[in-house]
Amino acid sequence: MEYAGERWVQRLRDGEMPKRWPVLVGLAIVTVAGGIGVYFSATHLDGILHSDARRPFALPLFSVLLLGSGPVAAVLSWLRGRRDRMVLDRIRRNGTTPRFHLPVLCTGQYAADDFPAPRPEMWTVDAAGLHAWSPERDAPVFDLVWDDIRTIELASTDIRGQRTDTGIWIVTEAVGRFVLLPRAVIGRPFGASVTKIHILMQVLRSLRREFDPGTTQRTPR
Repeated sequence: MEYAGERWVQRLRDGEMPKRWPVLVGLAIVTVAGGIGVYFSATHLDGILHSDARRPFALPLFSVLLLGSGPVAAVLSWLRGRRDRMVLDRIRRNGTTPRFHLPVLCTGQYAADDFPAPRPEMWTVDAAGLHAWSPERDAPVFDLVWDDIRTIELASTDIRGQRTDTGIWIVTEAVGRFVLLPRAVIGRPFGASVTKIHILMQVLRSLRREFDPGTTQRTPR
């Protein structure tokens, strides 16, 4: 498997959730910084109102954003971690030993239309193929064998006039194509960066080559 030496890739391989305290500490710092900014803005409101700065309300607005984003992100992370733990528990009770775990976003461009509810929140990869999991089901909600996969490609979209890679297309023989919007960390609600999306695509391609000897012959050039 490519990129097996990367620590975050190893965590996905092992189905491991990172420790929660570093994120909680970071969010606490963000919240405290926002609170300090709001306090400073409130106690210096007259100076802000009469300031000659181009955007005098930038600091108060930014402080309010920080103050609110910390608790919101903490709640979202807790909810995401709870659901991912449920998925991992179902995977283990199913008796399978995945070679790789790929958490995904349930919302975003294309994602809402690909699968009916319950939509996949994590995919596993093994010798049989790809399996989609949801906390609402004890068994996979969708199975895709390696023989049905034609190609694994990058999915791109226009963001502010610039073409940006946002996910991974799985192009199949039987059900057409669908997109995965990866998360780089199990238990976190945030999508993977462009760099990590590229790495995850390479990981899936390398696993396909490992488990599916006929890949070279079937993949279009």
